[in-house]
Amino acid sequence: MKNFLRALKQASSFWPSLVLATVCSFLVAALWSANIGAFLPILKVTIQDKSLHQHIADETAASQENLKSINEQIGVHERALAADAGDAAAQTRLAELRFQRDAELAKQTGLQKMLPWVRQLVPDDPFQTIAWIVAALIFSTAVKHVFLISNEYLVGRVALSISRNLRMQIFDKALHMDRANYADYGSGGFSAQITHTTDMLSGGLMNALGAAIREPLKVATCLIGAGFICWRLLLLSVVVAPIVGWLLVTVTRRIKGISQRVLTQAAGFHEVMHESLGNIQTVQAYRMESRELDRFGAATEQMRWFGLKFIFYSSLTKPIIEFLGLGMLGTTIVGGAYLVLTKGTHLLGMKICDAPLSVEALLVFFGFLIGVSDPLRKLSSVYGSIYAGTIAADSMYTVLDRANAICDPAEPAVVASPHKSLALNQITFGYQPDQTILDNVSLEIPFGSTIAIVGHNGCGKSTLINLLCRFYDPRSGSLTLDGVDLRAMNVGDVRRRIALVNQHTELFNETVAYNISYGQPDATREQIEQVAEQAHASQFIADALESGLDTVVGHNGQRLSGGQRQRIALARALLCDPEILILDEATSQIDMDSEQLIRESLAHHRGQRTMIIITHREKLLELADRVFEVRDGQLFEMPQPRQHAA
Repeated sequence: MKNFLRALKQASSFWPSLVLATVCSFLVAALWSANIGAFLPILKVTIQDKSLHQHIADETAASQENLKSINEQIGVHERALAADAGDAAAQTRLAELRFQRDAELAKQTGLQKMLPWVRQLVPDDPFQTIAWIVAALIFSTAVKHVFLISNEYLVGRVALSISRNLRMQIFDKALHMDRANYADYGSGGFSAQITHTTDMLSGGLMNALGAAIREPLKVATCLIGAGFICWRLLLLSVVVAPIVGWLLVTVTRRIKGISQRVLTQAAGFHEVMHESLGNIQTVQAYRMESRELDRFGAATEQMRWFGLKFIFYSSLTKPIIEFLGLGMLGTTIVGGAYLVLTKGTHLLGMKICDAPLSVEALLVFFGFLIGVSDPLRKLSSVYGSIYAGTIAADSMYTVLDRANAICDPAEPAVVASPHKSLALNQITFGYQPDQTILDNVSLEIPFGSTIAIVGHNGCGKSTLINLLCRFYDPRSGSLTLDGVDLRAMNVGDVRRRIALVNQHTELFNETVAYNISYGQPDATREQIEQVAEQAHASQFIADALESGLDTVVGHNGQRLSGGQRQRIALARALLCDPEILILDEATSQIDMDSEQLIRESLAHHRGQRTMIIITHREKLLELADRVFEVRDGQLFEMPQPRQHAA
C-alpha cells in the first residue's frame, strides 16, 4: 500500500480536477439518497389519498396532539416526583417524555419551515403532486448522471495522467539503466511493466480516486436517511457487518497474492513473445514455429490460470457484500414488520423508536437499505481493483527505486577534448561473480593511434568494448582518459567521445537520413550526404532506394541488406566526429569491394581520432599501428602489421 500511496501523491498536481471530482461525488451521493427519500411523500399521497399540503397539515395537527399528550404526562410525573423524589421509575419516564417533547418540537419546526415551500412549489391535487414528484425524480436522476459522468471523466483524466507519468519514468529508467540491471528484467520485463502493470495500476487509481469515494458516500447518505427514520432499527440491521468485514479481509488478501503471480506470469509472457518475434528469422530457418507456439501457449496458459483464480476470488467479494446487504435488509424486514404490525416501539425488550412506525416510513426505510446494497456491490470490485493496483505499484516502484550501477558522480571531473591518452590499468572483469573474462589487462592507447584486437569468439573482445563505452564498470582496476578514471566523469561526457559500430547493426523504423543523423539530430542534409559518401553508402542510397535518404528502412532496417545496414551505421558514427571510433566486426557483412572502399575511408581518419578495430579481416589489420590478441583473459601484442593503407 505504501507504493500505491506514492502513486496517489502524484494526484496532488491535479488538485483542481480532484476537487471538482469530489464535489461531483458528494452531489451524486446526495441525489442518490434524495431520490429514494422522495418516495416517502409519494407513498403517503398514494396510500392516504392526500396532497402534500393536506399531509403536512395533518402531520402538524397530529404532532400538536402528541405534544399536548406528552406535556400532560410530563406534568403527571413531575407531580409524582414532587411527592416522592426517590421514585426512580418516574425519573426515567420523565426523561424519556422530555426527549419525546423535544423531538416533537423539532418536527413541528421542520413542518412549519417546509409548508411555505410546499404551498409555493407543489400542486394541491394528490395526482398532480405524484406527477410533480415523479418529474422531479426524473430530472434529479438526469442531473445525477451528469455529475457521475463528470466525476468519472475527471478521475480518469487524473489516473491516466499519473499512469502516463509512470510509464515515462519506467521507460526513462530502462533507457538509462546499466546493462547488468537491465539484463535482470529484459525487454520483455520492461514491456510488461509499461503495459500490463501500468494498466493494473491505472485501474486501481481510477477506483481509489473515484468509486472508492463516491460509493461510500452513497452508502453514508442512505444510512443517514434511514437513521432519520429510525436510528435504533438501523443499528440493529448492521449486526452482520463484522462477519462480512472479516470475510472481505480474507478474500482480498488472497486476491493480493494472486495479483503478484499474475504480474510475474505477464513478464514471462512478454519475454517469450519478444524472443520469438525478435528472432523470427532463426525460428523460421530451423522450422521451430511449432515449438515457439508451444512456449507461447504455455506462458499464456499460466496467465489464463492465474487470471481465472483472480476472477474467482474477485467474484467472491460480490456475494459477501450482497450478504451484508441481505442481512441488513432481512433484519430490518423482520424487526420493522413486527413494529408495524404490533404498533409497538420495543423489540426484544429494547426500545427501537419513540413512536410506532408507519407503513410508509418503513417502506422508505427498506428503500434506503436497498439503496445501500448497490454501492456495496460495486465496492466489491472496487477494492479488488485497488488491491491489484497496490501490487502493480509495488512492482513498478521496485524498478524505479533500483539503484543504477552506472551513474554520474556528484562532482564530475572534466577532461580536455580531444584527450591525449586512453589507458586500461589492470582491468579485471566478469559478468558473474564466479566468472572472470578479463584478468589484469593493461594497455595505453595514445590519441590518434589505431589498434586492432583479435581473438576467438567469447574470448572477451566485445567485453573490452563494453567497458570502454562504460556499459559496465570493471570489477577491479580502472579505465582512464588523461589519467582521469571514467567513473569520475559524467557518463554522457564519456560516451559523446565514442562512436560504436557493431556487427549487429541496430536501426530505427525511420528514414535513412534519420538513422544516419541519430547521434547528431541537428546535422544538415549536406553533412549527412558527406558522411554517407565517406562510408560508401551514397551509391546504394541513390540507386537502390526509391526515395534515397528519405526511404524508411523498416523495423531494425529489415528492408536493407546486412552490408547496407553496416554502411549506414558507419556513416552514423562518422557524423558524430568522435574522438574514439570503435568498429566491432563492422565489416563482417560487407563484400570485399565495399570493404576496400571503407578501408580507404578509415585510412583517411588515421591520426585524426583513436580507432579501435575488432576484426579478422587481414586488410583492416593493416590499418593498425598495433595488433593485440585476447587470449585466456589476457592481452598479448602480436607482430606489427606488414603495411598501412595510404
